[in-house]
Amino acid sequence: MFDLLLTLDTHRQEEDRLNLFDWVMALPADLDPALAARAVLDYQSGHPGPVLSAPLHRLLDIVSQFSPSRLARFAGERRRSRLHPSSSFEESLI
Repeated sequence: MFDLLLTLDTHRQEEDRLNLFDWVMALPADLDPALAARAVLDYQSGHPGPVLSAPLHRLLDIVSQFSPSRLARFAGERRRSRLHPSSSFEESLI
């Protein structure tokens, strides 16, 4: 997990959010992104060698703090909004 994130961080240094998004999308479906983020941060703190950029490290720290119940709540809201889009959103498309 760390190696993929480090590779993304090295190649696209100015696109931290994109790097994080690509990394999360590459995770196995059954792996919680918050747990994976914590594992990467723990790995980095315990091993000398290459480190992630400071901006990407901060983003990863934010992701590591999301609990599964909090993420599930947001996922449910996102699904509902797709099924019942707001009229203001529809109007913005016109």
